[in-house]
Amino acid sequence: MKYQLNSEKILFTQLGDEGVVYDTEKNEYVSLNETFFKILKGVEVGLEVDQIVHNLCNEYAISEKDCKREVENALLKLEEKKYVLK
Repeated sequence: MKYQLNSEKILFTQLGDEGVVYDTEKNEYVSLNETFFKILKGVEVGLEVDQIVHNLCNEYAISEKDCKREVENALLKLEEKKYVLK
């Protein structure tokens, strides 16, 4: 499955190892931790969910099963805020 950034709603940039989202509809900034940033960055460059999971598993000491669950939960949160679209 592939998501895409909702570029009509948000502006997204890196800030150190983390990221910042500017929600243009709510006129607010949201700081992203390193993991959320990497997930959103993966979405931005067009990676499939499985590719994002694979990249994070290679970087962190986490099982693929746990990583996939956490990535899917993160994407659900991002989708609820309408930062990403299916």
